[in-house]
Amino acid sequence: MPEIVDILSFLREQRLLARHIDGAAAPPITGVARDHEAGAGQLAWISRKNLERDASRWRHFGGSLLLLPDSARIDGQTDFSVAVCRDPKLAFIRVVGHFFAALSDIALPRQGQSPIAADAVLGRDVTLGHGAVIGPKVRLGDGVCIGANTVIANAQIAAGVRIGCNCTIGLPGFGYEKDDSGAYWRFPHLGGVRIEADVEIGSNTCIDRGSLGDTVIGQGSKIDNLVHVAHNVVLGRNTVVIANTMLGGSVSVGDGAWLAPSVTIMNQASIGVGATLGLGTVVLKDVAPGQVIVGNPGKVLAKKPT
Repeated sequence: MPEIVDILSFLREQRLLARHIDGAAAPPITGVARDHEAGAGQLAWISRKNLERDASRWRHFGGSLLLLPDSARIDGQTDFSVAVCRDPKLAFIRVVGHFFAALSDIALPRQGQSPIAADAVLGRDVTLGHGAVIGPKVRLGDGVCIGANTVIANAQIAAGVRIGCNCTIGLPGFGYEKDDSGAYWRFPHLGGVRIEADVEIGSNTCIDRGSLGDTVIGQGSKIDNLVHVAHNVVLGRNTVVIANTMLGGSVSVGDGAWLAPSVTIMNQASIGVGATLGLGTVVLKDVAPGQVIVGNPGKVLAKKPT
């Protein structure tokens, strides 16, 4: 595992480090996490946008090395080391790619091998359609039914879940950061997918693994065909998501919400409990519980009685 000094040296070589602040302790870095979840030995980053929302967010960091933008104002001694970077997201991508590349590897079974990875665990009465692939770090509960040609990795799937044909669940999502030359660097996806009991997922649907943390589909929710669920989305219990809907990264949807066909939700928006989004609605900001939203951009049509 790299020492903090090794990571700082690498960032300096890549011309990404503006300055660093030594912490009270300097253990080796053993892994990565989201900043609010990090523990001893872990690396994380905080974006410029998040610091603008909460300038003291860095104070709550419990890890060992934090990458911060040059707009950060650090006062006093900290219990962790700080690397101040021009672009902390790009710095995080480059560090993970250099020191922790194995964390994002997905060794799917190859042609001629068993379609079920050696570390996968299947419950009782699991049904797998022809051509289904169960990759690494998968746990399937009792009575799970997987359609033909569906590929699953990095997922915990509870009892009674039904998944259609030609789905991909737990594979990397779409996220990049551009460097000074204009080249794009892929953000590492190290999390998983958690699908709770009695969920149903239609065919040709994609549910991405979390980047840091998990993508979650709540108990009893129903997802139609041709739906895209991006990394770190949290879908509540007994929600309905209908065809051609796209849930952008880190969107959250409350229990009992109804998303009509071709809804698009972006900007890490939060959809309240029991909200309804009409046909083709584009959501760019939070929706309150019980609201009915329609249009592009979405506007409040009504609020359902509580």
